[in-house]
Amino acid sequence: MESLTLKQARTLKEETQESMAELLNVHVQTYRKLEQNPDEVTVGQAKVISNYLGFSYDAIFFNK
Repeated sequence: MESLTLKQARTLKEETQESMAELLNVHVQTYRKLEQNPDEVTVGQAKVISNYLGFSYDAIFFNK
């Protein structure tokens, strides 16, 4: 399984930080912080993100 950062997954699907922030119902600055520190993403947010972007949860959030 290929691992991706949150930013890589987002850009591969040609989504903006703004669109992702809207999806999660958070301010864009909050989303930017999540990309910089994905350990802060809640399980619920991680599931929404992975489903929306079409990548497995593990590929984005357990890629260490």
